Amino acid sequence: MGVVDLAVDSSGQPVACKRLLLHGSAGEMHKARQRIRREASALAQLRHPHIVPLLDVVDDGDDIVLVLPYLTGGTLAEQVAHHGTLSPGQVHVIADALFAALAEAHRHGIVHRDIKPANVLFDAEGRPYLTDFGVASLRDATGGLTATGAVIGTPEFMPPEQARGEAVGPPGDVFSLGATLLYGATGHPPYGRVDPAVVLQRAARGRLTPLPSDLDRSVRRRLQPTLARTPQRRPSAASASGTGPRPLAQGTPVMVGPAGTRIGEPPRRRRSRVPVGVAFGAVVLAAIALVTAALVARSADDTAAPPAPESTTPPCTDLPYQPCGQPVAPGTDGQACLAGYYDVDGDAASGCEVETDRLNGTTLIEPIRANLVPGDAVDRYPFKVPHENSATNFLSGCGNVLEVILVSPPGVAMRLDVIDEDEGPLGSATSADAVPATLRLEQPGCFADAPTLVAQVSWVGSDRSGGEYTLSRRGSW
Repeated sequence: MGVVDLAVDSSGQPVACKRLLLHGSAGEMHKARQRIRREASALAQLRHPHIVPLLDVVDDGDDIVLVLPYLTGGTLAEQVAHHGTLSPGQVHVIADALFAALAEAHRHGIVHRDIKPANVLFDAEGRPYLTDFGVASLRDATGGLTATGAVIGTPEFMPPEQARGEAVGPPGDVFSLGATLLYGATGHPPYGRVDPAVVLQRAARGRLTPLPSDLDRSVRRRLQPTLARTPQRRPSAASASGTGPRPLAQGTPVMVGPAGTRIGEPPRRRRSRVPVGVAFGAVVLAAIALVTAALVARSADDTAAPPAPESTTPPCTDLPYQPCGQPVAPGTDGQACLAGYYDVDGDAASGCEVETDRLNGTTLIEPIRANLVPGDAVDRYPFKVPHENSATNFLSGCGNVLEVILVSPPGVAMRLDVIDEDEGPLGSATSADAVPATLRLEQPGCFADAPTLVAQVSWVGSDRSGGEYTLSRRGSW
């Protein structure tokens, strides 16, 4: 994929420079740069105290360089390798921070797709961060590095749907972060330590190794739901950020200190030594006091009213989509979105207000009205190009034009790509704020067979909407 260099910026601060190596033709590299710039503009807006921010994108010859802050505390993988597994308290502190960071990314429509221990970093004070947001999706843009349909990610921490080559949404990130935290707690990835090819097969089938019997109960309760085989059964990142106990304050450092002590662990209470005789005397006095109190209580007025029975009703607690005493928000089960529903506006009161129309993959014949959810979705519509066989066309030669038209919902921008699956991309156009974008494609040859093309619709920028876009075509070859 590339290399990472340590560098110094213009103000003298150390930065990490991740170099993406671009390959392919001049046209492919130009398209790759355009996509990287587009992805980077969304990533640059992602701000959270536990996400490593993207500082800059630099063109350097044939390569693209992503500039990131340099963190000196190492990775979670290094912490476990050098100092052993994390305590339950440390796991909960890291989970609080990173699930909250992940929820913020998902609210911006950004899906990581490659969360693993090597992508959890610590700063000098031991605070945890998620890094490499967007780098997994940028791999698609680096020509010559990723084959169409290839599985992208790290198999040891990959959700089953990603291992099967299916689209990965926010629930996939929740699985990978849960698997990463499980590694921090146990030192083992969720599918076991086997050959990578075997890991990928296990991941595709969702065959997790059983959780260790000695795993802390609170850690087990918190992580097990995130590792559900189906995405619909996993909690959202927002709800996972607060499901576990919080033995340490948010942001408490958790990395290992210079002397091998774990910074951020609650201090151990020191035992005070009491002489045996003094302790025994205290026990005797306490026993006498208890007996005396019991006799006094028995002699009390028998007509006194009995104490009121304790309430057995459990205390009411707020859920992400169901405040205490309120009905469940639409499209949710109170904890997370139902299958096929998505929270586009980030307002818990309106629930998961958009339902996917499941039109992705429909053949483009008549105009299609569809929505594009979740935030990282890509819709693809195959179609056969109409072929004009009239005598007039035959005598006049080439020059026929096919047009594909995209109209985005108001307030957002979408990109239209038309792809020949044999020849590659044929062109692209962008529709913004419901203004139509027309992609004109001239007939490539006079007597060529009518090809099958794919019209692909994707998001541009970070704004999202549950509104419908329109896709249509006209003309023939």
